[in-house]
Amino acid sequence: MRVETIRTSDGKIRYMLVDSDSEPVLPVMRFIKFKDNSGAARNSLRSYCQHLKLFFEFIEQEGLDYRKISIDDMAAFMRWLQNPYGNLKVIPVTPVTSPRGPATVNTVISTVLNFYDYLMRHEDYSVQLSERLKKTIPGSRRGFKDFLYHVNKDKEYPAKILKVKVRRSRPKTISKEQVGKLIDACSNLRNKFLIQLLWESSIRIGEALALWLEDFEPDGQKIHIRDRGELPNLAEIKTICSPRTVDVSPDLINLFFDYVAEFHTDEVDTNHVFIKLSGENRYQPMEYQDVASLFRRLKAKTGIGVSPHILRHSSLTELRRAGWKPEHLRKRAGHAHVQTTTQIYLHPSDEDMRKDWEKAEEKMRLKRQQKEGSEQ
Repeated sequence: MRVETIRTSDGKIRYMLVDSDSEPVLPVMRFIKFKDNSGAARNSLRSYCQHLKLFFEFIEQEGLDYRKISIDDMAAFMRWLQNPYGNLKVIPVTPVTSPRGPATVNTVISTVLNFYDYLMRHEDYSVQLSERLKKTIPGSRRGFKDFLYHVNKDKEYPAKILKVKVRRSRPKTISKEQVGKLIDACSNLRNKFLIQLLWESSIRIGEALALWLEDFEPDGQKIHIRDRGELPNLAEIKTICSPRTVDVSPDLINLFFDYVAEFHTDEVDTNHVFIKLSGENRYQPMEYQDVASLFRRLKAKTGIGVSPHILRHSSLTELRRAGWKPEHLRKRAGHAHVQTTTQIYLHPSDEDMRKDWEKAEEKMRLKRQQKEGSEQ
């Protein structure tokens, strides 16, 4: 099994799962196409394909038929995902690290359940699925409410028990001082501007690489995040809630002007903000691998291991500490639901708890009615 990258007739990059005979796995191909037509992001489509590759490798190894999978088979697949050897017949005799964390395992299982949810709705496949499997994914997982919804809504379904317990943890962040060190370590104005932009605006790296010059509103000190679909550098926004306007500082706007004046010369034939500065593709839009290379170089220089996503987490965490309301954080982050924002960012650190306690300590102090030792 392998995931092939293909280009569609309209020039879009897509993904396809093929078997050991280089034949497409048709049910997966139809599922990916359905998700594509439903508006799933390109990176999501790639993830779906990779997750289902794991599942079909498992059922091939175990000699199973995808149309006759039971909940016990799904539980075995969960163990397979956590097996460092990718084989249930090989049992480690000493403790070893699982190749995938609990959150990753749960995400893969969720993709497989969504895949079967699709198959059960598809007339070409639903008749082929076993009754046992149909009973595995019914009820409240569906995206619609049937006439038995109010009877079934509180029933426990296997989909809910096919999960690995995930230890709650705060997202990794870095301090403002560390951000400053990263900026100081940058060798050119483009890289300095990119780091400061990611820190200050809280936007995703895909959104940064998708920025055009006209997205900056200098007078209003704003940046407009717009959905332009898939761009030549494969940058794209993540969700339908991602288009938004982000307020930024005069310092960032001035840095934008300085960067454009230095690098966006007459030789540049693109209105992408971030461009390559060297090599055979000089002045072409900057790509994800260029950013990854930059962050590797910065780690070598500073010893600070960071990614664009960690900068985003750090920015939003700092805004939360500054007193931003959850709804404002949600809009800044481009999240669809405020619950996503609160689950990620509203986890105070021990330092935050101590500061809040010091503020409330006086109000919590009891007034003594009698002096100590005066009791009869």
